[in-house]
Amino acid sequence: MVKQDRARRTHELLLDAAAAEFVRHGYVGANLQRVAEEANLTKGALYAHFTSKRLLANALTAPFEGTWRELLAQAGRTDLSPAERLRLVTDALAGRLQADLRFRAGFHLASEDARAHGRLPRFAMDFSGCVLGLAAEARRQGQSAGVQDPEWLGQLLLVLMYGVYYTTPACGMDRFGDAVCALWQQVVRGGEAAPPSLPALCGQR
Repeated sequence: MVKQDRARRTHELLLDAAAAEFVRHGYVGANLQRVAEEANLTKGALYAHFTSKRLLANALTAPFEGTWRELLAQAGRTDLSPAERLRLVTDALAGRLQADLRFRAGFHLASEDARAHGRLPRFAMDFSGCVLGLAAEARRQGQSAGVQDPEWLGQLLLVLMYGVYYTTPACGMDRFGDAVCALWQQVVRGGEAAPPSLPALCGQR
């Protein structure tokens, strides 16, 4: 049991270290030696758990896809209006990207892999379709909040999510969800408050 517990802790340390490495450098730029050093382990210890960089990446993308399906399932709730469900799914994705480094790594890796193959990530297509369906339903119920074209909204919200993600410095990820919500209000609800600037995200003046 002691040996199994130690192996499990090592496995978790490696996943955390790999998540940070993939988010920082992407799949191509990631270095297994740095992953081992970040986890305070030898490269041999890393290979005892993951024999390749691809297997290490898969150990992050597979849970990401499962978690994303759980988040997306909230769009099917019947106790909330379509507009509320749309906001819930958007906030859930932004919040998870902000707070969960492994989820962020899965998002990053899935996006990078899809781009390399000239296609949209599966989760991005699912998200866009979810937004399209909810926005259309909200519009039919008079809850469109100024949205004239649900398909346009789905594409725009996806662009906003990616745009904020890739322009937010690592030091500002604790404000990622706030930035997405601020931009969402600007575009859809005509919010008056400007979204935080990049220097503000890092606490600079």
